[in-house]
Amino acid sequence: MLDPILQQTTLPILEQAAIFGQKRHQVLAGNIANIDTPDYRTRDLSVDKFEESLKQAIQARRHNAHPQPMLPNVLGQSPGSPSLSQLHWQQASLGNPSVLNSTGQMGQVQPKLEDYFPKSLSVAESVNNRNLTFHDGANRSIEMESMEMVKNASLQGFAIEVMRSQMSMLEAVISERVV
Repeated sequence: MLDPILQQTTLPILEQAAIFGQKRHQVLAGNIANIDTPDYRTRDLSVDKFEESLKQAIQARRHNAHPQPMLPNVLGQSPGSPSLSQLHWQQASLGNPSVLNSTGQMGQVQPKLEDYFPKSLSVAESVNNRNLTFHDGANRSIEMESMEMVKNASLQGFAIEVMRSQMSMLEAVISERVV
C-alpha cells in the first residue's frame, strides 16, 4: 500500500547509496584485515561507476516525473491499420519500449530503479593507483584505507540520516501531526 508512495520519494535512491556504502565498507575492512599479507593488492568498489549510475537514475526519475505524451499514430495510418498490440511490437522492436496503460493508450515503460544499479557495481576490483607500492608489489596503506573507510562511513551515514528524516516526515503526514 505504501510502496507506490515511497517510490515517489528519494528513499529508493538513498537506499541504494546506503547499500553501496555497506558493501564498500566490507571491502575496505577486508583491505585493513589483509594489511600485513605479502603480495596483497587492495581492492575497492568503483565509486565513479556508482556515482554515474546514481546520476542516471536521478535523471531518469526526473524525466519520468514529467513524461512526454506519446503520439498514438505518427504515421497517419488509416482504418485497417495495425492494432495497438502490433504497434507496441513495432515500437519495442525499434528500440522504443512502450506498453498499453489501463486505458488502452500507449505509454512508456518505466525502468525499475534497480536497473540503473547493476550487480557489477558490487564487484571489488584491484586498485592500482594508491600512490604507494612496496617491494613485493603490494599497494597497502593503513592510512589510505582508514581515510577511505571514514569517507565511506560519512556518506553512508548521510544517506541513512536523510532517509530517517524523510520517514519521520512521512510518519507525521500520515498521522496528521505538525512536525
